[in-house]
Amino acid sequence: HRDLHSFPTRRSSDLVEIVFDGVYMNSDVWLNGNLLGNHPYGYTTFAYDLTPHLRRDGENVLAVRVRNEGRTSRWYSGSGIYRHVWLNTTSSVCVPLWGISVTTPEVSKDNASVKVAVRIENHASSARDVKARIRLVDAKNATAGTRDLQQFVAAGASADVDATFAVATPQLWSVNSPQLYRAEVELLVGDKAVDKANTTFGIRKIEMDAELGLRINGESLKLKGGCMHHDNGLLGSAAIDRAEERRVELMKAHGFNAIRTSHNPPDRKSVV
Repeated sequence: HRDLHSFPTRRSSDLVEIVFDGVYMNSDVWLNGNLLGNHPYGYTTFAYDLTPHLRRDGENVLAVRVRNEGRTSRWYSGSGIYRHVWLNTTSSVCVPLWGISVTTPEVSKDNASVKVAVRIENHASSARDVKARIRLVDAKNATAGTRDLQQFVAAGASADVDATFAVATPQLWSVNSPQLYRAEVELLVGDKAVDKANTTFGIRKIEMDAELGLRINGESLKLKGGCMHHDNGLLGSAAIDRAEERRVELMKAHGFNAIRTSHNPPDRKSVV
């Protein structure tokens, strides 16, 4: 089937990107008659840069063709655009999709080190001096650390910056207390904020060996897991936010502490 969507664009947006969380399954996407690409798999996120083919005045037509041919699985896969679609607009200096990564090299109940790496892209025709302002925020929205990093980025190029934070008395993630932090990134050129992005993460230490098994934050954990496919029973395969959350809640209520997401990546809502 083929879906047609029209939308206006803002003049102030330098870059426009569309992100599909999932389309089942072989999809082709066009913008104003220009083929953007083909994605042959049904369970992974993919994105296209719309900028080169945008009409800045008037409307744009986005067409998506999906080809679900034959029997492709042993379970109900559904068909079409069954997960969220996002339209991202940024300036020419930006943090790209998946441009933030967080690791926790050292973790204890008293202290933890958190390393945040950020990729900066410069799509402008001239170089830019960019300040990356990184802020760690805990579950109560309290600041756990801030850092400003200055980086020169050549025209049409990208650069990576990173900072390591020392977090005292961290709120550790565990199965029974899944505390999450948020890494917020703001890019500034001069005094002007040009882009913002963030990602959530947990601070926890995972160990596994043949003698003591799996340990999280030093405590032994026995996995009680189940395998789930992506559909929601009678609701079908569409990724409905509340249905995804409810399913995880039901699994926990029945004693499960681990989920095997079938044979393919799940919707992002079911793993947050």
